[in-house]
Amino acid sequence: MGIAVGDIGLPYSDFCMFTPEEFGSIYKAYTERQETQYRTQWECMRTLAFFTVQPYAKKGLTPHKLLPFPWDMEVQQTGRNEHHDKKEALRRFEDVLKRTGKSKQLRTTKG
Repeated sequence: MGIAVGDIGLPYSDFCMFTPEEFGSIYKAYTERQETQYRTQWECMRTLAFFTVQPYAKKGLTPHKLLPFPWDMEVQQTGRNEHHDKKEALRRFEDVLKRTGKSKQLRTTKG
C-alpha cells in the first residue's frame, strides 16, 4: 500500500478497488517508467561527457566506449529491436480483442 499511495500517488480508495493482478500491472508500468527516466538521465550525462572529452580524445571514441552502462550489454545480448517489440505488442493486443469480441466494436467506432 505504501508504494501505491506514497510513490505512485494512487488515492487509497482506488487502491482498495484493484485486484492484485491489476495493481501488479500498474506497478510494472510505474517501475518501467522510473527505469526509463533513470536511464535517460544517465544517457544525457554520457552524451555531455562525450562532447566535452571529444576534442581531446583519439579518433574512434564513442559515447558507449567512454562510459559503458550495464543496460548497453543487455541490448547487445538480447538483440531485440524496439520496432519488432511494438509490432508484437500490437499483434497480441489484436488477439485479445478478437477473443473478447471487442474488435468489431472498435472498427465501428472508428469509421
